Amino acid sequence: MAWLIAPPVHRLIFYHHPISRTDFVDYLIPKMKDSLSQTLQHYSPLAGRVIVSPDKINMPEIRYVEGDTIPLVIAEFDSTNSNDFSHLVSNDARSSMNLNPLIPRLLPTSRAPDGSLSIPLFALQVTLFPDVGICIGVTNHHTTGDGSSIFEFMKAWAFFSSHHKDDDKGKFSMLLPSQYLPVLDRTLFKDPKGLAKIYWDFVKTINIEEAHNGFRLPLVTDKVRSTFVVTRDDIQRLKKHVLARSPKLVHVSSFTVTCSYVWSCLVRSRNEINEGDMQEGEEEEMEFFLCLANCRARLDPPLPTNYFGNCVMPCLGSTSRKSLMGDGGFVEAAEAIGEGIRSQLYNEDKDGVLKGATDWLTSMSRMTMGMSLAGSPKFDYYELDFGWGRPTKFDIPSIDVTGAISVGAAKDDAGGLEVGLALSVEQMESFARIFSQGLKGL
Repeated sequence: MAWLIAPPVHRLIFYHHPISRTDFVDYLIPKMKDSLSQTLQHYSPLAGRVIVSPDKINMPEIRYVEGDTIPLVIAEFDSTNSNDFSHLVSNDARSSMNLNPLIPRLLPTSRAPDGSLSIPLFALQVTLFPDVGICIGVTNHHTTGDGSSIFEFMKAWAFFSSHHKDDDKGKFSMLLPSQYLPVLDRTLFKDPKGLAKIYWDFVKTINIEEAHNGFRLPLVTDKVRSTFVVTRDDIQRLKKHVLARSPKLVHVSSFTVTCSYVWSCLVRSRNEINEGDMQEGEEEEMEFFLCLANCRARLDPPLPTNYFGNCVMPCLGSTSRKSLMGDGGFVEAAEAIGEGIRSQLYNEDKDGVLKGATDWLTSMSRMTMGMSLAGSPKFDYYELDFGWGRPTKFDIPSIDVTGAISVGAAKDDAGGLEVGLALSVEQMESFARIFSQGLKGL
């Protein structure tokens, strides 16, 4: 229910694939359409709509009617400069606005004759950079499913596409292996606390239609985007640094130390560019870290790992701004994140991982300054091969709106991580310097 008012999630997957305009139209697009059609036979909710009754008495539902489809836009990047592709897939700072033409738009909401609100859930776009590469754009309403669900859909689509032959056009058909099959039965989730109603009572007070249409593209922003790679060696040195100063700390994972380091660098960069503007007492204010954890296997009874939908819980860490700005800020951040994960996932409360679930929305709405996360190292988009090799670049443009950072597996460094940020030019320059100098000083 909470996801009804959340911004849509945008993902871009770039492939270096020097294909001509003719082959793109005659071979690649029919191949992708056929394989997409096959995939949607198993992932039908993506083609459906969220239906909200006009009186909001009944809880919303995802409704799929046979024949429903998703919009698939076929486009060509409007440029005569072959270097544009290289610029867009680089890790260097570049204008966030440059990605707008590649992002698919969700269709606008509509009203049924009875006044029910219908909210589209999914949109795709395939963009050609002639003789250089292609970009697959994915946009989903978060109500559809969490990051795990969308990634499983993309793996299934890539599987079908990679097994499609050019002469299969219009007659492609094959079975989807069991590891890609989703479980769509929402009744498997047991809700003894009535969380669905609690969240719906919170969400229905908000204008859902206005919230949805308020996030429509283009994204107008003065931010720039950069990708920072934390190598496997960097991660080992970060872990060693934390454990030397906090030896009893648990959950010192690659994820934890990377997020902790980025969080402390972000706070320091923000303080650096706002130096002199900080009011008395602001140093003592709290900073928050928020990430979402997959809880399918942690529920009682557990859900199948291939359950399609939203099954995540928030892990919230907090500490004072002053502690993050100091020399020990990285370790303070690691302790705060570690405690946030421990208290939610490994507590001994009778409710287990659902501890405090009735108050999650209220708690998150009270967050002021902080860092939230998009993506996960567990969803390795660089493994998605549609039949023309591994991706060149994976991006999550929606962080421009949400203010989150993206974290995912690194492309060319096994065990390393990629961190995506969207900041003002001034803060990005400050962050890049603090980030680089800090790693060199470990």
